[in-house]
Amino acid sequence: MEKTIKVKETTLEMLKRLKEENNFSSIYDIIMYLIKLYREEKLRKMFGVDKGKITPFTRDDKIEDRDG
Repeated sequence: MEKTIKVKETTLEMLKRLKEENNFSSIYDIIMYLIKLYREEKLRKMFGVDKGKITPFTRDDKIEDRDG
C-alpha cells in the first residue's frame, strides 16, 4: 500500500541530488537507506557505550577471591 507524503521543495531537491549522486533507483530507496543508517547508528551508540573501556575477565576478577 502506497502513501503520499509532503516534503518541502528543498528537501525534495536534496533527495533528488542524493539519488543522482549515489545511483539510487528511486527516492524510496534513499529513504530506506537513510532509515537503515539511522538504526545502525542508534544501535552502535547503545551497544558501544563501553567500547574500549571493557577488558577481559581475569582470575583476579572471581568474586570468591575478593576481600570483603
